[in-house]
Amino acid sequence: MTGKLEHYRVFCKVVQNKSFSKAAQDLFLSQPAVSQAVRQLEEQLGTQLLLRSSKKVELTACLRKRLLRLAS
Repeated sequence: MTGKLEHYRVFCKVVQNKSFSKAAQDLFLSQPAVSQAVRQLEEQLGTQLLLRSSKKVELTACLRKRLLRLAS
């Protein structure tokens, strides 16, 4: 998987689905490829974007606050 734009597309699908597995299904990718794309995006940006648990995925508090500020 190449290209930063593709990483953003994968990231958005993970956030939308709140799941790496569901995002992978929607994007016709493997779950490891989705995880790698998000990890690479986080490394490129130098920050953690998602909080991961065994049951769900959510935006970090910092990112959520920034997005709310942008939306208002």
